Amino acid sequence: MNKTVIVTGGAKRIGKAICKTFHDKGFDIICHYNSSNEEAEALGEEFNNSREDSCKLIKFDLNEINNYKNFTDKLISLSSSIDVLINNASAFYATSLGESKEADWEALHNSNLRGPYLISELLKENLIKSSGNIINITDAMVIRGMKNYTIYSTAKGGLETLTKSLAKELAPKVRVNGVAPGAILLPSDGSSNEELLLSQIPLGRLGTEQDIASAAFHLCQNTYITGQILRVDGGRSLS
Repeated sequence: MNKTVIVTGGAKRIGKAICKTFHDKGFDIICHYNSSNEEAEALGEEFNNSREDSCKLIKFDLNEINNYKNFTDKLISLSSSIDVLINNASAFYATSLGESKEADWEALHNSNLRGPYLISELLKENLIKSSGNIINITDAMVIRGMKNYTIYSTAKGGLETLTKSLAKELAPKVRVNGVAPGAILLPSDGSSNEELLLSQIPLGRLGTEQDIASAAFHLCQNTYITGQILRVDGGRSLS
């Protein structure tokens, strides 16, 4: 029987690359999404055409805090074994000091911190049973602080601390690690100076979504790594 990986925010970008990588390696996929209906359905069709019944889709808004038990019950019903949980879903936008609202705290923390905690908590017994893995997708820049992204930074910084704490709490049965992406895509609003950005990256180039996906798979496969944050950022966080 194939192992099963749950990927939150799995329909697009990094999440999609993670789903593809694990599917190519023989995993069955449970792809969570919220608003990306068309992308999720296309991904599910692609995977199921390639290998019958190898991908299931589940729609859920991570802001629905009171409905997480129903969400995880549905996840459990979709597979007899849950082997890997990848908390990838993430809200990301600027919140300048003095201009943020309570709704910003809710949106940014629910997807980036509170959601991963609750899903991990509610799937704990299933992951222990399978001697499974949790992999949290963080952000390589949060250790330096991010101007105008303070609320987002506190959420991702909290996710890194959560990763290390859960690694201790769930050991030795469940390993918990994080992958921290660096610059993968330039902002679509044109707010980033590409030449300046590349000058800050020792490897001199942007990363790819596949760079993050392969790092996640490596952490899943290496059985003697837990509590670590792997920064896949071309060395940018060194400066």
